[in-house]
Amino acid sequence: MIIRKLTNEEIYEALMIKKECYETDFINLVPLGSFNAEIEAKEVLAWVNEENSNDIRKIYGAFEDGEFLGFIGASFAEMDDSQNGVEINYLFLKAKWRGLGIGLKLIYTVIGEYRHYGSKEVIVYSLHNSESNKFYRSFNPVVMNVVQQNFSGIINDVDVFKWDLMDLYVGIAKKLASRSFAKGGLAIEEPIDDEVTMTSIHSEEDYNKVCKGLIDYNVINTDGLLRKPRVDIELYLKVGDEVIGAILCDTYNYSFYIDVLWIRDDYRKNGYGKKLMEKAEEIAKANGCLFAHTTTFNFQSPGFYQNCGYEIFASLDEYPNGIVQYFLKKRFR
Repeated sequence: MIIRKLTNEEIYEALMIKKECYETDFINLVPLGSFNAEIEAKEVLAWVNEENSNDIRKIYGAFEDGEFLGFIGASFAEMDDSQNGVEINYLFLKAKWRGLGIGLKLIYTVIGEYRHYGSKEVIVYSLHNSESNKFYRSFNPVVMNVVQQNFSGIINDVDVFKWDLMDLYVGIAKKLASRSFAKGGLAIEEPIDDEVTMTSIHSEEDYNKVCKGLIDYNVINTDGLLRKPRVDIELYLKVGDEVIGAILCDTYNYSFYIDVLWIRDDYRKNGYGKKLMEKAEEIAKANGCLFAHTTTFNFQSPGFYQNCGYEIFASLDEYPNGIVQYFLKKRFR
């Protein structure tokens, strides 16, 4: 299954899923025949494509082998509901795809994205007597309010739910981790043979044992070179106590790997990135590194690295939406 942004052409198909849900799940709550997918498609297209500097609107769909399973829509919450929240405006799944964790994954995807836009709370308006209301209540929301809405002549109570975004995000992650893979989760417990079992259940000790085993193997099979010079190079740019940029690097096998290079937007194009790079390279060379390498995407900074003397030696173009990953290197000696 893949979750991705819907195209304009797929919006109508999404609303046909909503219509199907209205005609089956919302019997006696919404009059039959009252939902017009063509009219709503025009409204949703205008809503999602409107240029609005005060809002960010997303509609994502879930797909399996080309079949459209369901969709979610979200935007910044109204200020009366939350000063810093995201509202889930739509969440509809085809009936045959329910119970497989798809709704969990759609919510997890969306609120995970809105975290990066600064949202702290999640808001949902849910028909009180609907099956979906039970789904939302399973996450223990705060019921902020109960309002009445008119659905083509039928008055319904609508619950206004609120969650702390991170609490909901972590809660869904835990649900997915404990849910069986067969039911859309991540939990695996399968015997390989009479002696060995493949499982997702593990302790911190198990994790550390695996990492140590790999490191031991690498050290032995490289005569210890992989662990040299074993210097972490981490340089930060600060204005007072506030971080406005950094370069975070590892060294191994006498190579210098740039893991993170970031400058805050309002401090870019002032040469700070280049200064970080030069000083980090100087430290790496002083500790015996022979070359540098890193990766970056086409929407990030391949040109910056090339201007610093790095050359692209490989690329990976299998990502969706035209995203390309570049692999770059620079020899010091």
